[in-house]
Amino acid sequence: MENRIKKFQIESKKYRHLYIPIIFFLFLCMDIGTVLMTALDSRFQSKINYLESYPWLQLLNSYLIAKLIFTPTLLSVVISRMVEIENTGHMWKMLKTSGWTVEEIFNIKFLSIFKKYTVFQMLEWILFLQVGKTVGITIPIPTERFIITLLSIMAISFAIMTFHYFLSMVCENQLISLAFGVCGSLAGIIGTLLPLSISKFIPYSYYAHLLSTEYVRIGESQWIQKEVPLRLYPLLVSLLLGGFVFLWSRRKIKGLDI
Repeated sequence: MENRIKKFQIESKKYRHLYIPIIFFLFLCMDIGTVLMTALDSRFQSKINYLESYPWLQLLNSYLIAKLIFTPTLLSVVISRMVEIENTGHMWKMLKTSGWTVEEIFNIKFLSIFKKYTVFQMLEWILFLQVGKTVGITIPIPTERFIITLLSIMAISFAIMTFHYFLSMVCENQLISLAFGVCGSLAGIIGTLLPLSISKFIPYSYYAHLLSTEYVRIGESQWIQKEVPLRLYPLLVSLLLGGFVFLWSRRKIKGLDI
């Protein structure tokens, strides 16, 4: 156990000069900035504490749209940066000759990345809630929906990370993983325009599947906002998909000469 902790500490020290916190901070600003645009909008402010306007869910929708657009790119950038360091100076061979197995390298590096993402996600979530309270929402927070949504965001990000992690491991050119990240963001956006039965097969679009409200037509020119039932499949499918990709890619990596 002590040896494992020491290996995690060694892994963390390697990232000091990669500006990972700055990358996370820039994306945090984009996500929370999107929420602020909704929170400070005059139409939102005029009905901020009307139950039928669902103020918390409106902010949550803005946040999820930001996650849909920015998170795949963020994850591909961070993973590429943290894997690329091993491609310089024959670090893979150095680690293996130091007594590290391929499975250990694979596990510890991924867990280190996911730990940093978890800290970022929790900080971002706290800021999101603080924005809602600061702009004046007094309606109680829909706790159950928010907890399930946060867990779902983590699960979706986990599934996306496992794919990009494998891609970065097997491709020395990290631009390939970055390109997939940008394409993933575009695929997610396109997925929101497709029928739900089709977009369910596009994990990058799952952030949008967590949207909490929709507009329903009640007349020729009248629309009302309606709460959408909580969807659990993004959480469940992402956990299963991410777990499968992680285990499969670890087995594949073991057979490669990295």
